[in-house]
Amino acid sequence: MTTAKKSKKKRISNRPDATGDGLRLQIIVAGVILAILSLAALYLIRGPQIERPVTQSVDQVIDDMAVEIDSLLLRSGLTLDQVDRQREPGLLRYDIRGPLPVTQDLDRLRQRLQLRVHGLSDQRQPESGEVAYYWQGGLVVVLKFEVGEQPLLPVTPPLPTKPQVAIIMDDLGRSVGKARQLIALDLHVTFAILPGEAQATSVAKLALRHGQQVMLHIPMEPHDYPQTNPGSDALLLGQSPDEIRRRLTLMLDKVPKASGANNHMGSRFTEYGEGMAVVLQVLREKKLFFIDSRTTSRSIGGREAVQVGVPVGVRDMFLDNVAEVDAIRGEIRKLIRLAQRQGSAVGICHPYPETLAALRQERDLLRNGSVELVFASTLAH
Repeated sequence: MTTAKKSKKKRISNRPDATGDGLRLQIIVAGVILAILSLAALYLIRGPQIERPVTQSVDQVIDDMAVEIDSLLLRSGLTLDQVDRQREPGLLRYDIRGPLPVTQDLDRLRQRLQLRVHGLSDQRQPESGEVAYYWQGGLVVVLKFEVGEQPLLPVTPPLPTKPQVAIIMDDLGRSVGKARQLIALDLHVTFAILPGEAQATSVAKLALRHGQQVMLHIPMEPHDYPQTNPGSDALLLGQSPDEIRRRLTLMLDKVPKASGANNHMGSRFTEYGEGMAVVLQVLREKKLFFIDSRTTSRSIGGREAVQVGVPVGVRDMFLDNVAEVDAIRGEIRKLIRLAQRQGSAVGICHPYPETLAALRQERDLLRNGSVELVFASTLAH
């Protein structure tokens, strides 16, 4: 009897202290509550820490506007000698030794600028020949024309019966089989062919035989070069004008009868004025158009093309950044809606199996829907 009581007492004395456990639990709960209250207070002070969309800077807005304005001025019959541009911080001024364009062209210019730049407005003073553009309440661009001269003839082209969409398939030239799959879709998709690929010339000839349009897909230096390599034949910032010309001429030889060109990568090179001037001079000599793929918001490709006199278009959307069939189909439909709003739109994609499948599933919409699918040259002005 005595032994059993001693054993039971011993077991009880070795049990963890219930009072100590309760205290520790209370401390933990209090710590959790304190942490939650601290986070809540931080949330109320700073607001929800969500990723916000990147907005355009003033410089980006001005760069985008300059492409459209330069295009209108040169198509109006003015020469580069008649247009002086002065860039100031947050402001671009034009001094134009020529008459004010007609109202319908200024209206059309405003419409195109507003599609590029949200929240843009203009103010016109015909008596002084001045047109001013405002963004977010601030003056960003001023055009000053000479007054007292006969207005320029209208340059606005007649609008097509349907909004127009151009789809460019980049990175072709690696596989004749992929090219055949694209041709089998029976769509007016423009072939952009990498000249350094083994099948580049074969793909170009195959596309031309089937009535497709062929472009040279020019490899150019990206910002993260050499970590990202655009290819051994790429155009780089360190090259002389003669070397750039030589390389570009060799590329064109590998893609016979190309009608135009666009950039492959090139986020750094398309910001480089001297290099882009050489590229566009060669394209002008060959009577080719240029599509700026806009791999950087600071690309000067469109503006330089206008100044040199090369027909130019600008990429509006990449269609397959997410390589999933449903996602790409959604982007194709967004491209169509964009064309319906602004009259035309340019999309770029790549020969992924998912992209080919998405184009196949949207073929009827692209062929018989509310837009006209055209080759890229149609949207280069």
